[in-house]
Amino acid sequence: MIDDAGPRGTRRSVASMFVTAASLALPLALLAGAVYLLVFAVEEGGATRDAAAGRGRPGVLLAEKWRCARRCSWYGRFTPQTGNEVRYGVELRGADDGAVKAGNRLPGRDVGRFVQADGGKGEWGSTIGAAVGTFLLLAFAVGSLVAFFAGRDTAPRRRSVT
Repeated sequence: MIDDAGPRGTRRSVASMFVTAASLALPLALLAGAVYLLVFAVEEGGATRDAAAGRGRPGVLLAEKWRCARRCSWYGRFTPQTGNEVRYGVELRGADDGAVKAGNRLPGRDVGRFVQADGGKGEWGSTIGAAVGTFLLLAFAVGSLVAFFAGRDTAPRRRSVT
């Protein structure tokens, strides 16, 4: 048996390192996505909880545009009752979208991520979706890592010459 050193062995070693790095890229990307979705779910859930409890800065939202981004919603300019910190491009939730027209002024509460229409019910869909997405990405990441480490050959590779 001879040790596989030398230029050919080095090339195999570099190729092996490239394959190892590429094999780890998928689970790491999945973990990063899971962390991103988890942060989104926590922020969105907190804002929705605050909206459902009637918390937030009271004010008026001027409906300006019907846009479809993550979901179709009215967006506009929010002016708080106290202070002069006007927010632009704020999403309106909890209103009857079919009854809102551009130029309508709707009382609501600014909860950070969006403005909740007074008397409107909380919308938990994006929070639940993000939580489920977090779980799925985490499950795939763990599965990929388990498969990666289960398939790794830890014994040094040697080649025999006959």
